[in-house]
Amino acid sequence: MSMKLSANRWAQWLVYGDHYSLQLEDDGLLLESRHHRQYIPFSAWDGQLTVSRGLLWGTISLTGYTDEGDPLPFEVFGLPWHRAQQAGQTIYRSYQAYIARYQKRLAMIRPSLLAEYDALVNAPAYVRLSQLRAAQQILVDKLEGEGIPASFLASLDEVMATTLAPVLRGDKQWLKTRNQQWQAMMLNQWQAWFDRIESSPLNDGQRAAVLTDESHTLVVAGPGSGKTSVLVARAAYLIESGQAKPEQLLLLAFGRDAAEELKTRIKTKTGHEVNVTTFHGFARQQLAEHQGQAPMISPLASDETAKAAWLTQTLAEQWQQPTPRKAWDKLHQQQTLPLDDNAELTACAHDSRLHTWVWSRLSRVVQANTIKRALNDKLASFEEQAALKNELAVIWPLYQAYKQALKAENAVDFDGLITQATKLFQQRKFTTPIQFVMVDEYQDISPARLAMLEALCHGKAEGETQSPRASLFAVGDDWQAIYRFAGADVSLTTEFAQRFGDSEICWLTTCYRYPSTLGKVAQQFIEQNPKQLSKQLDYARDKAPAKAPKAIKVITDDKLEKTLASLAKKYANAEHAVSVMLLGRTHAIRPDALESWQNAYPSLALRYTTAHASKGQEAHYVFILGLDEGVFPAKPRSLSLDEALLGKNEEPIEHAEERRLFYVALTRAQKQVWLVHQKGHASPFVEELKGYL
Repeated sequence: MSMKLSANRWAQWLVYGDHYSLQLEDDGLLLESRHHRQYIPFSAWDGQLTVSRGLLWGTISLTGYTDEGDPLPFEVFGLPWHRAQQAGQTIYRSYQAYIARYQKRLAMIRPSLLAEYDALVNAPAYVRLSQLRAAQQILVDKLEGEGIPASFLASLDEVMATTLAPVLRGDKQWLKTRNQQWQAMMLNQWQAWFDRIESSPLNDGQRAAVLTDESHTLVVAGPGSGKTSVLVARAAYLIESGQAKPEQLLLLAFGRDAAEELKTRIKTKTGHEVNVTTFHGFARQQLAEHQGQAPMISPLASDETAKAAWLTQTLAEQWQQPTPRKAWDKLHQQQTLPLDDNAELTACAHDSRLHTWVWSRLSRVVQANTIKRALNDKLASFEEQAALKNELAVIWPLYQAYKQALKAENAVDFDGLITQATKLFQQRKFTTPIQFVMVDEYQDISPARLAMLEALCHGKAEGETQSPRASLFAVGDDWQAIYRFAGADVSLTTEFAQRFGDSEICWLTTCYRYPSTLGKVAQQFIEQNPKQLSKQLDYARDKAPAKAPKAIKVITDDKLEKTLASLAKKYANAEHAVSVMLLGRTHAIRPDALESWQNAYPSLALRYTTAHASKGQEAHYVFILGLDEGVFPAKPRSLSLDEALLGKNEEPIEHAEERRLFYVALTRAQKQVWLVHQKGHASPFVEELKGYL
């Protein structure tokens, strides 16, 4: 049916620029003005139309809607009045017939639309954002298949439009509420199981974390907050609830000991073998499985003696060539090298200090895995670029020799293992059963390891339009990120939500290790860095008597032995020795008298370790030694090649990494910490802490 109503010539001239003509089409209205035509489909209109009378002519007013649902008012002027009234009725009847036609079409797909909605709402699991988007797309496609834009649904069936609206909008808040309701049901259903899965019942935060299953979930776990329990319980829950078969799980830890502990605990709880391994172990497994054999690890990577022999020989060879020799001499004159000023370079090829210097830089160039020009470009942003390029000039030929040596052995190093596995996953010429990837100590992750995980989680297998993606469940604590020197990047944790759009962050905030008197001081100290994630911890040990001794004390090193003696006396009649950890910034701070103290104080179980090595450990009492100016925090050295290649440290506070290291040291103690420094040489950390005590 077509009908056209226009203003006469004179009226058209008077309404210059406005609409003066209206034409009824089968499924909409066409409005015309002098300069353009505007089509309003019935699907973008609500059927409301007003005919008003002026002195000479009639006006038809109506409101259309944009795709976003915003109103767009239109007016057609200068129409003959009696015809305008008839046109209004004709248009309305035509609109009603159109609605009836589309209501019939909607009735045909109504059951499948509601089934899709119900499947999402009543899914027997946590629903991810990606599932919400998939359901949204299916609903939109079904509607559009019948020519029904989602925005038109309310005009056809208001109740149904209201029901489907959150899915059609992809409403994240609605999904969050839906998941919270599902979690509340599961907490009820699995309560007894959560009470007994670990030696102590899991707390509310731990239970919520186990039940969270977004595509990317980060569990931020403070020291002593039971993160291992969450990993074990989640693996067990996924298997026992039928959401995963054991072979669909992968747990990655940074060290073999941590991996073994997790593997054993999961086997004990579930009776199932789950793949728990290190990043390198996993890379090796996968390469062996999909390429027929495991790559051979070069002795240069795995054997210190072989590495030292290769460095000695390669340095000697380099120094016999005039160009490299010149570059080395230049560095030696600048006193950059850790050698005596009057040492003859050719006699130093086996010097272990020189080997350490070379290896720290060489290993970073190996990690960078790129061309020399790219490295020089990276160095160009630093003030010290001239000195850094001098270092690169001597390291680059060693890097080339190193690559050559690996090639000759037909072997790889540990970085190469990760790179090869990443390539394998990116090609994705095979399907993998892995659906749930869990990572312990996520704050220690490096970009290369994360690239391997992303290739595993996000790759597509050949012939698949979209393989189901494995989810990433990461547990860590940005406050304890202390491995930047090894290539770890704390921003991968602090910027988790920005990096992964589909993400959820859970918090384990109950600390079981130490009392609030220690925790609050440590927290105040670490939160001076605004880049760290802010968390409010609470302390399970605060049931202690009100007269508990001060949790943090400051002493000078001449009082150390006396303090140990009085501690030993306090526990002289105890059934078991109490654990005492002595921590230092480096191995050099280990006290010479440690063995004689151990013999003198049998009621104390003494051990020395570095702050880095103490991560994950605990003791009743902790002494942090060598808290002297320039020792802890370590004195900033002139920028070296290995540090520069990590990129600029953008953290807005001095000693950011050293602060985290000190925080780790502080939080090893269950009862009390002593900060030990030389008289008159207290480190800035000690001075700062005194202000919080």
